[in-house]
Parts: sequence; C-alpha cells; structure tokens
Amino acid sequence: MAAEYKTSYKAYSAWNYEKEIEDLNKASEQGWQLVKAGCFHSRFVKNPDILYRYQIDYGKIEDMGRYIETFREQGWEYVNSTFNGWHYFRKIYDPALPEEAYEIFTDRESLREMNGRWARLALAMGIIIGLFALFNLVQMIRMPELPRLALLLLFGIESAMLIRGGLIMRDPDTSRNRNGEGKLLAVFLAVMVIGLGSFFALSHNRLNMTTAQHAGSIDATITDSEWTSFEVKYKDYYYMDLDMKSDEPVTMKIINEAGDVVYTRTETDFSGRNIKLQLPKGKYKLLLSTQTGFDVKCEID
Repeated sequence: MAAEYKTSYKAYSAWNYEKEIEDLNKASEQGWQLVKAGCFHSRFVKNPDILYRYQIDYGKIEDMGRYIETFREQGWEYVNSTFNGWHYFRKIYDPALPEEAYEIFTDRESLREMNGRWARLALAMGIIIGLFALFNLVQMIRMPELPRLALLLLFGIESAMLIRGGLIMRDPDTSRNRNGEGKLLAVFLAVMVIGLGSFFALSHNRLNMTTAQHAGSIDATITDSEWTSFEVKYKDYYYMDLDMKSDEPVTMKIINEAGDVVYTRTETDFSGRNIKLQLPKGKYKLLLSTQTGFDVKCEID
C-alpha cells in the first residue's frame, strides 16, 4: 500500500517556535509524522503506529555531522534543517519517561544561548532595515510619491517586527499568547504581501517619460504646437527635469484633457531638476511656442 502524505502550509514567527513544536507533537498524536520541515510549509507522512516528541534548535553549524551525532547520542533523530538555520529533531515518545527527557535544553542558560543567537541576528537585521526605512522617510519628505511610501511602510513594519521578535527572544521567560502571536504573524505576512504587491504595481504603472526636441531654425512662429502626449495612470506627485535653450523665449506647456494648463514655463536658457508636478489620472499633452530655433529636453517620472 502506497504511503499517504500531506503538506501543511503554516508560518511561525521565530520567537514563537514553541507553538510549532506544539503543533508537530499534536500532528504526531494524530498519526502524521514530519518528513521535511520548511519555513512556510511542511511535509508529513501518515504513520499512526509511532509517536514522536519534537524539538527545534537554531544556529549556524560549522560541523553538521558532529552536531547531528551529538543529538543522536542523546536519543534524538535528525529530521532536516531549513535554509535559514532551524534544525528539527524528534525522539520516540515513551510515557514512562519524564517530560524533561524530551527537552533539548536542560538548563535556562542553554535556552538563553539558543534564543540569543536568533535575537542578535533579528536585532541586527531590524536595525539595518530600520535605517533603510529612515532613508526612505527622508526621501519621502523631500520628494513624496506613492511607490516610496509603500516601500517606507514595508521597511518600517518589517523593522519593527524583527526588533520586537529579537527583544522577546532575549528573554525566554517572556509571557506571550501563542495563538495571538500566530494571528499577528498572519496579519504581518498579509500586510507585507499587499505592500510589496502595491509597490511593484505602482512602480510598473508609474509615468516614466523622456522626450527631446531640437530645431536649428524654423520657417514661421510656432504657437502651442503639440510636442508629445503622455498618460498618467494614477494620481501622484511626479518630478520633471526640464532643459530649455533658445535665442528667443520658448514656452513649454503641459495641458490636461480639458485643455487646462497644469504647468507652463517661458525661458531662453533654463535647466530645472525635480520640478514637482501633482498630476491626476488622465491624458496630457506637451505644447511648444517659439519664434526661433530651440533645444528642449523633458523627463518626467
């Protein structure tokens, strides 16, 4: 008879790994034995004839062979390790043995050491990501735009979550609601997915236009001649680099579908960077008016 397998899609915060151990033990009691653990999903095989107790360790291991052998000598069977450094072990359950026999950390200092390894990594990552959030905040104040706001929120939330987790892991006696932590992680992951999706969607659909016009001379005066057109897919602040050079004044206008002027400038020699334009969704045209030869370049993003 072919073996029966199932995949469980669950995510656990590192500082709430006791909940994952609890769920693995419950699965074993229901006849589902872990085959391979993962960060967001785990594989199980049906075998109701055996009962395990599971434990998880964390850390970068230099000598994996010796590490596994040390646990084997204490009666633990190695299952697998995840790419980010979590190691899964199990031991056949014997009700005659005390519960202490199913703990891989026999003293508080060992537990603190394991928690501390992850806490240091989480705090370091949280601070680094927090600095990225701070950089984006400064950029948002200087040049506000929706994709940057999405990135700011992503970095800020991730930094706060990692720092919170690191502080919790530094103290293994911290009281917390395991089910509540699971719901918080689910909300966090949902926000991250939505935020990341929003960032890519906003970036992909954001106006990014470069156009240039040059004429050494003209035969007649040009008045509001259409230079080019473009479309804005969502309302936001956009930033324009504009270079204008001519012997006589040249006028550049941006008009909307209703014909309203949203920006105009008349210059003979001008170079402007990051000119802020608040553009609603819609279609726009660039118009030129001049009496002589000119060089004009415009970039909007």
